[in-house]
Amino acid sequence: MMYAGKLLRINLNSGDVKTFRPGKDLYREFLGGGGLAVNLHLDMESYSADPLGPENPLILMTGPLTASAPSCSRLQFTARSPLTLGWGESSTGGRIATYIKRAGWDGLIIEGKSNRPVYITVSSEGAEIRDADHLWGKTTFETQDEIRKDVGEVSTAVIGPAGENLVRYACVLVDNSRAAGRTGMGAVMGSKNLKGIAVLKEDEFTPEPENPEAYRDSVKQLADRIKENFTANMLKEVGTGGYVESAEMFGDLPVRYFTSGVFGKAESISANYLVEKYLKKHDGCMGCAIRCGKVLEYNGGEYHLPEYETLASFGSLLMIDSGEKLIEMNHAANALGIDTISAGVTIGMAMYLTENNLADFGVRFGDAEGAFSLLHDIAFKRGNGNLLAEGTMRVEQKLGLNGIAAHVRGLEIPMHDPRAFFSLAVAYATNNRGACHLPHQMYNVEMGLKIKEYGIESEDRFENRGKGIITARMQNFTEIFNSLVMCAFVPAKPSHIASLLTHGLGVDYPVDRIYEIGEKTFLAKRRFNELAGRGRDHDRLPEIILQPVDGGSEGNVPDIEYQLKEYYDFRGWN
Repeated sequence: MMYAGKLLRINLNSGDVKTFRPGKDLYREFLGGGGLAVNLHLDMESYSADPLGPENPLILMTGPLTASAPSCSRLQFTARSPLTLGWGESSTGGRIATYIKRAGWDGLIIEGKSNRPVYITVSSEGAEIRDADHLWGKTTFETQDEIRKDVGEVSTAVIGPAGENLVRYACVLVDNSRAAGRTGMGAVMGSKNLKGIAVLKEDEFTPEPENPEAYRDSVKQLADRIKENFTANMLKEVGTGGYVESAEMFGDLPVRYFTSGVFGKAESISANYLVEKYLKKHDGCMGCAIRCGKVLEYNGGEYHLPEYETLASFGSLLMIDSGEKLIEMNHAANALGIDTISAGVTIGMAMYLTENNLADFGVRFGDAEGAFSLLHDIAFKRGNGNLLAEGTMRVEQKLGLNGIAAHVRGLEIPMHDPRAFFSLAVAYATNNRGACHLPHQMYNVEMGLKIKEYGIESEDRFENRGKGIITARMQNFTEIFNSLVMCAFVPAKPSHIASLLTHGLGVDYPVDRIYEIGEKTFLAKRRFNELAGRGRDHDRLPEIILQPVDGGSEGNVPDIEYQLKEYYDFRGWN
């Protein structure tokens, strides 16, 4: 059995802890992760819940390959998003998914709201709701340390002050360095007075493939591909931030709140520079051969290397050209429990509005100290931070502006520019959680990645024709990664996934069935959004990223209307 076959259902109101067993058909048709979770949310009618109310369930899901295949120790956090009001999901690595599976659970359903701060411990025997008064107000790092003192060897998922204060883009920090960053899952936990989750290390359940020998061969084939893959090896050496210089060359590095294409200081904020100067050791998630995380020795302590998204969102987007300042801002964001993408874009919007005399947030481009201070103000909802904690969509609405807020469905645009890779336009506009670069990674397709089994290939990054079709196909394929739950950086071909599932589950999963499951899952999430009132009317991009800029994408702007028509036609929507 690759599944434990049961979930823990925890009610914070009553304190009840029960076992919930999803139907076997649900496992077979949607596999796990976000696929299984969205069906549970649809049954529970989460789409009509107040995202920050007790009726909004938080569902954490592992997948069928958790604890048995490379780079699959990932956990999917899902709920109605307080930031976007639609489908909310965020995936994170670390050890927690493997610990949950080995404790004998496929996931957790957390309902209600405690009348006091609490944290949950999970073991093979169930869950215990513990007092967290002594943890409330502490940073994520302090909270993790205190929980380990209380409980012992555990994997933890905790919130910081941003989650406690219901910042709409608060994140959940896992095992000291990995974050469920997007769509405000930390705020959902904070709304429940849930400070953290701690999972004990046990060996109650070990996944057993139906065909062990063939499954081991499939694992080896995937592991060999990871070893040979150029991108995987780059990530192993310098992490995601090794892309910074290339991003600027392509015009993919957002600059000055999406209004310029030339930063000119990419090398000073690149991971290549930071790793060369400060690397102490490599780090990574449990069971991952890529190990894209890096620990730096900086300023007398250990700091984690910022990801590409953070280097760009706190760096080029804000015109901050000090890699050292970005190390400090990244550490602060993790300690506060706040999504670095949404935080960077929101602070960037504040700088843009101030410089253009549309509002005065007291911070301008290049002001690293001002941005650092504003990050804390957002987490504690102090002064201007109180409004900025709502995210760019609500800032724009409050100020009566239009087209300036860089978001889709309320989710701030990440650090890949659709003017550099045209398919990102329709990908952002139609992604179920809002503007999101994962898991579809259309920039990789535009740079030459081909998925021949599904006819996914781009010949010209500045061409509109065909982009709606290949984006829809890529969404259908890569949705499977959120169900497995497999890291999006794994260069797995459809044949690898088909082989792992077939030999692991003992059911035939050819490549066409994988595609169909991905499509059904994507459409289930789309259905959730429609029921939540976040459907087709929200398939749009803001004007601020539809203006030409200089640099690597000079003069090029995607035709989003053309791409959307092609996309809708391909999906059969009218």
